[in-house]
Amino acid sequence: MIVLFPVYSIEKQAGDHIKISRITTQKNDAERYNLYVVDENSERFACGVHESILVRWELAKDKAITAAELEEIIQDDDVEKAKKKALHFLARRMRTEREVRTKLEDDEVPIDHIEPVIETMKNRGFINDKEYAHTYVRTMMSTTDKGPGSMRRYLQDKGVSDAAITEALEQYDEQIQIEVILKVIAKKDKTTSKDSLAMKKKKLTEALLRKGFQQATIAKAFEAHDFSRDANDEWQSLHLQAEKAANKLQRRYEPGKVKQKLKEQLYKKGFSLAMIDEYLETLNEERR
Repeated sequence: MIVLFPVYSIEKQAGDHIKISRITTQKNDAERYNLYVVDENSERFACGVHESILVRWELAKDKAITAAELEEIIQDDDVEKAKKKALHFLARRMRTEREVRTKLEDDEVPIDHIEPVIETMKNRGFINDKEYAHTYVRTMMSTTDKGPGSMRRYLQDKGVSDAAITEALEQYDEQIQIEVILKVIAKKDKTTSKDSLAMKKKKLTEALLRKGFQQATIAKAFEAHDFSRDANDEWQSLHLQAEKAANKLQRRYEPGKVKQKLKEQLYKKGFSLAMIDEYLETLNEERR
């Protein structure tokens, strides 16, 4: 007759030897086995083990082990289960060491089991933060317009060391960044076409800083971009902005104040005082 006992019951006989009575393959997992032991003339289920544990401990029918050894076998198998969780997590895509640790902690894997799992994954090359950083930077360079600052923040959040991040970002040199910035300028041309040149540069700078580019690199990209067409269009932009603002101001202020308010608004939008005065003078001449 087979009698099932909780595994923790072996603690009462830690010094006693237990004989393995049989080993059977689990129905739902061919890589796992059920281990049965016999003591005091009764057989009981001891634990389930992965085949690697079976080989490592040279477990076989009629082999005698101590209760303490059985407990160690169970602990080794728990680590093996944690390795399987980690491998499943890593199979979807590359992960950093911090991501794997966090996943195992969320799955309530004991802390003392996590370290050997991490070391195994690193030794097998499944966890490599340096390679993760290089791959991430290459991917972002080819598919996005993110700057190095944005990439650094992302990798820091993933737990990658500053040294590994700096090394990975070396492939994203200044010339490549300038080329990316020039593409951003061209892309945003339509959305800033009605702005003054100063306002356009201000908006572009703010957007590029948010993307993670440095001010010095942005300045070099601006020098490389031909803003002469934008300067030629600025007079037309001033007219459009002035007409739009004037219509609103005329509904709120008396005619005597409209001119001053209009001048203030146009100046805030980045147009030079000289250009504003020239526009207002032209406007006065048209009304004479």
